[in-house]
Amino acid sequence: MSSLTMGKSSRLRVLTRLGFWFTLLVGFLLPWAIMLGVDTWVHQVPFSRAWRSFTLHLFAPGYNLFLVGVLTAIPFVILAIMILLHLGTIDSQKALIAHRRALGLLSAEVVMLAIAGWTHISVLIYPDAQGALAYFYLPALLLLSLPVGYGLGRALAKALLPRVTT
Repeated sequence: MSSLTMGKSSRLRVLTRLGFWFTLLVGFLLPWAIMLGVDTWVHQVPFSRAWRSFTLHLFAPGYNLFLVGVLTAIPFVILAIMILLHLGTIDSQKALIAHRRALGLLSAEVVMLAIAGWTHISVLIYPDAQGALAYFYLPALLLLSLPVGYGLGRALAKALLPRVTT
């Protein structure tokens, strides 16, 4: 194996690992970070008081902020596994395919983050009696947006990245 191929292979492994862990962390922490952010910036609650309220309501009956975080994280866990299987199995010789797959996965993640962020922010800023139902529909919506975002990313990659001529 040449040093150039070895360098591409190690970069792809690092990219795969970073993408996997970033997706898991963001999936788990996004709803809770948004909850704290809305409390501090929108509702003008000091951060220490917002943090105290968050920790008290994490497992409290009627609030279940932990369940909200887990429900949001499920599609991101699936995306993280998809990153491992999709990028981790590519041959290092096929750099163009790896770049296209990476752009597709990145696009899927951006679409999922936008939908999850918008849903959480809108439920928290405009509270409604039925607003919490959005948290139960959110995982299905994110799972449906995953292939759409991936397809958009692959189409964008096909249009932007150069073609291989043999």
